[in-house]
Amino acid sequence: MHRKYAPGAGKSYEIMERIKKEEKMKKILVLTDFSANATCAAQAGLTLSGLLHTDILLYNTYINYETMASYGGGGWIVGEITERQKKSKLGLELLVEGLESLVAQSSPGEKKPVINFQSNDCNLQMGVADLLKEHQVELIIMGARSHSHDDTLYGNDTSSIIDHCNRPVLIIPEGTDLQQIKKVIFATDFNDADLDALHYVIKLSKLLHYKIDVIHVAKAGFRRSEENTNAGAFKEQLLKLNYQGLTYHEISGKDAAGRIERLFAQTGPVLIAILHHQRSFFGRLFSSSETKKILKKQTIPLLVFPSKMVSRSAS
Repeated sequence: MHRKYAPGAGKSYEIMERIKKEEKMKKILVLTDFSANATCAAQAGLTLSGLLHTDILLYNTYINYETMASYGGGGWIVGEITERQKKSKLGLELLVEGLESLVAQSSPGEKKPVINFQSNDCNLQMGVADLLKEHQVELIIMGARSHSHDDTLYGNDTSSIIDHCNRPVLIIPEGTDLQQIKKVIFATDFNDADLDALHYVIKLSKLLHYKIDVIHVAKAGFRRSEENTNAGAFKEQLLKLNYQGLTYHEISGKDAAGRIERLFAQTGPVLIAILHHQRSFFGRLFSSSETKKILKKQTIPLLVFPSKMVSRSAS
């Protein structure tokens, strides 16, 4: 692991003590491929590290195993792997320098994060899993896909992270400024785990002064009486959260996607937050071709809560 130390580190004992402290400190894990989206994600990580009082760990994998598996010429040449490793290290060092220049512009009293970095030649999912075991990761941040295919929102790397990690994942499109966002739109299916995720959303919203709009898209063909019962019970729980900037909307009908689009237009820059598990509201909402069109037209950051970790996130 390559480390970047804050100025003033002196003797070996002091360095070792600093290492121990850094390892115990909560971190924001920023996954980067040095693209424009990933650079924007790193800047978002810097913003949140100051608010959440965490350090930053940058991570890059420099071998694409999908490309390796499809490569028909046999094994990779050692020199090529070495060259990729060098480029990864150089890219991480440059990214650290850029982030530290932004840190230097902050007010003297603000908490300045320690920025570490690490690169590896392993599968991204496996590398992240190891990092989550080694460090106390508060949040994972990565850049959104920038191509225009149907999997714009969820490429293979993004899917593998949100399907297997146990921490919140913030997916950042290029041009996102978290401090310009006015509202979080939290999509709910009246799942009990949604309330745990909302605790984390409220935590961030208090720090960034966001309003929260909880929305529910009514299921087609679902019994209305049962839907009303679930909605009533869920809204009672929302009141107990006691966050003044929180409102609730229900969206139904054939033009649900159009209403969501108008909601985005009315509120200005937003962040979408949602719970992710198999066959969830998440899957149903974002499998809609109309909704995909909305997301392609908008540069919307997305905060994903894997269902297996919401209880930890609320802590």
